[in-house]
Amino acid sequence: MASPEDIETAVKALKKTVEVLKVNPALLQTPQLAFFREYLESLGATIPTKGGASKPAEPAKEEAPPPPPQQQTEPVVEEVESEEEEEKEEPEEVDPDVIPEAEGDIATAQELGELGKEPDEAAMEAADAAIREAMAAMGEGNLEEAVAKFTTAVLAAPSANLLATRGNCYLKMKKPVAAIRDALRALEHNPDSAKAFKVKGKAHAMLGQWKDAARSLGEGNTIDYDEDTYAIEKKAKGWVEKEVERERKRKEKEAKRQKKLREKRAKEMADASAGMGGMGGMPGMGGMPGMGGMPGMGGMPGMPPGVDPSALFSDPDIAAAMSNPKMMQVMMEMQQDPSALMKYKDDPEV
Repeated sequence: MASPEDIETAVKALKKTVEVLKVNPALLQTPQLAFFREYLESLGATIPTKGGASKPAEPAKEEAPPPPPQQQTEPVVEEVESEEEEEKEEPEEVDPDVIPEAEGDIATAQELGELGKEPDEAAMEAADAAIREAMAAMGEGNLEEAVAKFTTAVLAAPSANLLATRGNCYLKMKKPVAAIRDALRALEHNPDSAKAFKVKGKAHAMLGQWKDAARSLGEGNTIDYDEDTYAIEKKAKGWVEKEVERERKRKEKEAKRQKKLREKRAKEMADASAGMGGMGGMPGMGGMPGMGGMPGMGGMPGMPPGVDPSALFSDPDIAAAMSNPKMMQVMMEMQQDPSALMKYKDDPEV
């Protein structure tokens, strides 16, 4: 016959088991708790399925009195080494001269002329006259008038050089999106137009599109080198390097964050395993009448003093992990050897 001390120890262990099962009822479906599940079913209890569904239970005749309030304890503040403190995100550096794309276009897309058109003599004369008027308007600072005259010339006798020249006019008007359209059409006329590449590269630089800017300016300077273009290309490459470095730091920071999360989860699971010490067999409840000798919770050895197991398993990450069959396997291994968790430290499921 069990002594009063044995019964008291068994009751305490059973209470802690029930607290864990309240947090995650799906644990009743594990093979290790089959004997407990069968016992409860023999008493008429309704056991939730793996999916969490269960038949509605009959209402209890008497509601159990609420448990006495637990004594408030000082929150444990985890000390974090200064080098592990999360670094503040550095503000992204922006070139103040960059023009927002929405402001870098004209109200209506410009006419680009007919690709492959062979102008006759009259059309060439009309185009030449319009170009002279456009250049005069540019000299007077009348860019709107210059664009209109260049468009007349483009419609009469389109060419790569003429389109790139109008594109330069759009750059002076701070309309880089329109300039890119002209440059792209110019490159359809002549894929080796250095002027078109340079207009395109300068337009991308105005928009802060540094990779495209460096690429186009480099291609233009390869065909026809000039110092002014090289200065803009150098600036663009500098911004590209800053973007690459910023992305590298972002990825490095994210990798550190993920590592800390894995280490935190591993520690929590190791603590949970040590605290549950013997869930999978629960030897030694010996003298509980009708329980068939519910072996082994023995007061949940290994649980750190002052830690409430129900609070521990209310953590959503731990509760979700405990419903994963793989986690149950890991828990069984750790009960035999807590250091076994280390081989799972890089496993995202663990």
